[in-house]
Amino acid sequence: MKSYRITPVNLSDSSKLDSRLEHRRTFNLPNCELNIFETFHKSDNVILSYSGGLVVSSMMRGKKVMSVEGQEAFDFLPGQSVILPDGLTMNVGFPDADENRPVQCITLTLDWDTVHKNLDYLNERYSNHQAPFEWKLDFSHQHFENSMQLVASLNKLVNLSMEEGFAKEAIADLSLKVLLLRLLQTQNRLSVNSNQSMYDNRIQPAINYVHKHLTEKITVEKMARECCLSQSSFYQYFKNILGITPLEFVLRTRINHAKKIMADSSVTVTEACYASGFNNVNHFIKIFKRLEGLSPGQYRH
Repeated sequence: MKSYRITPVNLSDSSKLDSRLEHRRTFNLPNCELNIFETFHKSDNVILSYSGGLVVSSMMRGKKVMSVEGQEAFDFLPGQSVILPDGLTMNVGFPDADENRPVQCITLTLDWDTVHKNLDYLNERYSNHQAPFEWKLDFSHQHFENSMQLVASLNKLVNLSMEEGFAKEAIADLSLKVLLLRLLQTQNRLSVNSNQSMYDNRIQPAINYVHKHLTEKITVEKMARECCLSQSSFYQYFKNILGITPLEFVLRTRINHAKKIMADSSVTVTEACYASGFNNVNHFIKIFKRLEGLSPGQYRH
């Protein structure tokens, strides 16, 4: 899918900043805080925590390398966005940042009550007729290419944050609703593409193996053997087709299985953990929250 870039804003004067690492400019909008972050020198292993709402971050200039525990690091580039649940901690690197190649991104933090109210409104009034057949955030697709419509909404909010006027709050409220819908549409398209890709005949034997042996130890070697491929060839081919690694696919399949099990209120979180192939409850809860944005207990409630 073609990606579209947000229009960069004017950079701060780096010679006048107290910090040249993630220098922040903050703008307050109704039910939302918009921050513009800038970094002017190379840095590694910067720990960033996100809390207080749904975080939507999009790159304007430069490159970040981001990683979260249990997941492979990825390059975060212009034309891309990420969404992050509450309480997530990420390790961030700025491998190329300097005075001539600064890193600039925007981060929107949306109030969760506002997000949930808008999701409820969409599901009640405008049914989603494509998989997953409801409007919901998909934290298994946290990192994605921007659509043209999503970028238009992000640009509008950035420009609006710097405006003055009596109608600013009303326009911002409406713009946030549009942004959320565009975000859901972009993720919905990713989910449809992934579901279609799962039926590729060359990796289907590995997918079947995962479902059949979900509670057992599953390795890339075993999955590759099912497809009659070397580990390296299988790994690269699988990732090219689904956009995730084989072991990330195993984790997501186990979490989806746990969600189905927990539909039965008599099944405890611990029982769902072990029945889905996890052997550590704390690890299960951490992975569940990373992929779903909620703990298992919150999800069930």
